[in-house]
Amino acid sequence: MIRINSIKGNNFDAKKCLLRLDLNIPLSDSGEILDDTRIIESIPTINFLQNQNAIIIIISHIGRPKGKFVKDLSFSNIYKKIEKLMNKIIHFIPFEEQNNINKILSKANPGEIYLLDNLRFNRGEEESNKKFIEFLSSFSDIFINDGFGTIHRNHSSITGIAKVLPSYGGILLEKEIKDITECLRYSSNNSVAILGGAKISDKIPIIENLSKSFNEIVITGGMIRPFLFASGKIVSEGISSYTDEVRIAEKILKSNHKIYIPEQLVCSKNLNSEPTLLHCSQIKEQDNIYDIGPNSMMEITEKILISDKIIWNGPPGVFENKNFQLGTKTLIMSINQSKSKIKVAGGGSTIAAINYFNSNKNFTHISTGGGAFLSLLEGKFLEGIEVLKT
Repeated sequence: MIRINSIKGNNFDAKKCLLRLDLNIPLSDSGEILDDTRIIESIPTINFLQNQNAIIIIISHIGRPKGKFVKDLSFSNIYKKIEKLMNKIIHFIPFEEQNNINKILSKANPGEIYLLDNLRFNRGEEESNKKFIEFLSSFSDIFINDGFGTIHRNHSSITGIAKVLPSYGGILLEKEIKDITECLRYSSNNSVAILGGAKISDKIPIIENLSKSFNEIVITGGMIRPFLFASGKIVSEGISSYTDEVRIAEKILKSNHKIYIPEQLVCSKNLNSEPTLLHCSQIKEQDNIYDIGPNSMMEITEKILISDKIIWNGPPGVFENKNFQLGTKTLIMSINQSKSKIKVAGGGSTIAAINYFNSNKNFTHISTGGGAFLSLLEGKFLEGIEVLKT
């Protein structure tokens, strides 16, 4: 079991606490927040610190500005919305005022919250630069990481600062690590892992690791097509099939006999064309797979309903399109109906699907992380966790 230094049981009265959150949230073209999950999940740690009269300095990033100030990626655009969602007063420190932060914080009162502008406006953040780490530590007494979605990054605000200041994990971070690792460790004779995504290469280590603790692995999303080619179930002549993805799928299938590949699929030439229900043997070159058909979804549902451990990453189809959302909707309904003791989901598109169908109540854990969630499933060494271990 992974154990980290927890903020619980510690006293931060009047301490300047540098709080690393993951506020890299999806935004619309007009700047509206599309998913507030990460913001809401950070509130318990902020409440804990406020109740202890700590001075809270939130640091985070958004997007990839590559070490330069980009107006569209400034927290100045959304901090008022974050403030409203948290129901807190937040004192925003613009990028141009960053070097005056010590002067600003000298007037801070216990319990107040400050938000520093996008960390990635500084090149030293992603480079884990010593000078930038010294800057972060210059106005802080304590470091607390509650940004699970960033824990797989070796950046100044994640690993670098933790080696300089007394460091702790926040309430969300501790819960993420506990729930995900417990899911992997829980012994079960009836368990299913549902994996989607476009790139099989990204999933090889995850499939290998999950195979140790799950009885069956269901393939969904963009990985279906190469797996069908690799298994010889797409046989149409003239289709250019032997790609790197197919080669990888072949290797996985040779070493792993727990994999289920759906055979009835919802296809179309493009997302604007009429959907067609096809058996995999009927698929032609022009047929794109956008969802899983009802017969295959029924088989997946049967697996879910008898499972007492479920993990899900990746929607079965393009759920935002009404023509291709039935598979995702059915999958979520099946997980909701399951009496499984453990139901864990994670990944950006997975969370978006759960929120789209307003179905977040019946999961035992929904992870706020994308890459970090997958890294834990893979069993990777994560420096952001290592620096916080007891």
